[in-house]
Amino acid sequence: MIDGLLIISDKGTDKIVEALQLIRDFDPVRYRRLLGDVRQVFVTTLPASVAQWANSSKACELDERHIISEGTTPELVASIIVHEATHARLMRCGIGYEEALRDRVEQVCLRREIAFAARLPTGKGRSQQAEATLEAMPDFSDKAMSERYLSGLRDALLYLNMPTRLVDLTVSYRRWKHRRRFSRQPTN
Repeated sequence: MIDGLLIISDKGTDKIVEALQLIRDFDPVRYRRLLGDVRQVFVTTLPASVAQWANSSKACELDERHIISEGTTPELVASIIVHEATHARLMRCGIGYEEALRDRVEQVCLRREIAFAARLPTGKGRSQQAEATLEAMPDFSDKAMSERYLSGLRDALLYLNMPTRLVDLTVSYRRWKHRRRFSRQPTN
């Protein structure tokens, strides 16, 4: 526990603690908001992204593979936490994550990352990365997000030491469900 925030992690805890200290030291207002909006930071394996907000558990979920990577700095982890905490703040204000709102929500979260990175002594590189993402926004449609999930699922399951045959069956089943779901939807 750090300031009442539960950290659930087997690996990378030091980076998370250091990231939270950076937020507290360089953006105390955002840190206080974060403590009010986020109950836990949970390190797990995520197929489609390096992080996500889980509103049901009020958790900022971080991908373990990304956190333990040598190239992942505490500044980057802090920036990611700020991004996910912005999702928490928006949800708390009644702004959801429906497909129609998703692009605007992600833009807000990226702008919060940029504002936070600008406060860090070594945040220029992170700020530029977030600005580049903002300029070339990925597709956040349901279909594109489902496709990103499917493309990362195999690697995530293999990382978790699931037997290859079971991985293949799981991914095949999920791809079948994906095709079926999106073949039934009318095109706009």
